[in-house]
Amino acid sequence: MDRSVELELAGRQLGLITTWQSVELGLSEAAVAHRVSVGLWNRRRRGLFSIAGVPRSWEQDALGAVLLAGEAAWASHATASRLWRNPGYESDERIEITTLLGKRVRQKGVVAHRSGLIEERDLRVVRGVPCMSPARTIVDLSARLSADRLGRLVDDGLRRGLLTVGGLDHEVRRFWKYAPGRSPKTLEAVLADRIPGYHGTKSDLEQDVFDVIVNGGLPAPIRQFKVVVDGQPYYLDMAYPEQMIAIEADGFDFHRGRGVFDSDRARQNDLVNLGWLVLRFTSTFSDDRIVADVRRALFGRLPRP
Repeated sequence: MDRSVELELAGRQLGLITTWQSVELGLSEAAVAHRVSVGLWNRRRRGLFSIAGVPRSWEQDALGAVLLAGEAAWASHATASRLWRNPGYESDERIEITTLLGKRVRQKGVVAHRSGLIEERDLRVVRGVPCMSPARTIVDLSARLSADRLGRLVDDGLRRGLLTVGGLDHEVRRFWKYAPGRSPKTLEAVLADRIPGYHGTKSDLEQDVFDVIVNGGLPAPIRQFKVVVDGQPYYLDMAYPEQMIAIEADGFDFHRGRGVFDSDRARQNDLVNLGWLVLRFTSTFSDDRIVADVRRALFGRLPRP
């Protein structure tokens, strides 16, 4: 047969061809054995060959493990981290792959993981190797690393533009309830330490603050209280209208831009000019602090006549 087809395939795969791919190309076992015997192919491992003259590399080893696993397999964990050139993984020789949950892979020297939580956004090709995205790689490694080490990976990825806070927040939320081998809590702590107001779990910060106030023995504030200023309606997260106390739960939202930031400050100025006291709480406030601040505001001020 015309060798251009096999050379074209190998050219897309760092010089590699698997046995099952040779069958798809129409090559018999005898044809494969002949190519090996005359030095056209080199046998790399069982079921895997490389075209003669193609230099061996670690990337080839990683791709070979992915190819031998068949369809729906990707480099992951430490291997993906090295592919993304994350600090501390530059010379990591481990080969780790992830496949779909229903597939079992056994390869000598390869650690194979299985996952039922793989999305299209998780998948990339880096240096010729199908692998997990930077954000997915970070969460896959989260249980292995200290918060300090994980934080360094996050900082580096954000600095190089490989990661976004939104993408990391998505991983925290996706794996929060089902995360064997991962620690979304550690990743959440890393983000909370870096992003003011970040509140990553599926629990709503406004609800949390409301519960803290009520459980602290204070009167329940009114939720989403409407205030009109010069014809402009504002909706307060919580309010004690008689005392003119507004309570805002400032949760981090990566979709919010500068315009929303400026609008929030303008709204607060309008409320203050009308005589409202505005209390703002983020996820970093302790329960005791929230209760103490609200109690002081409630009972340290008299209602307006």
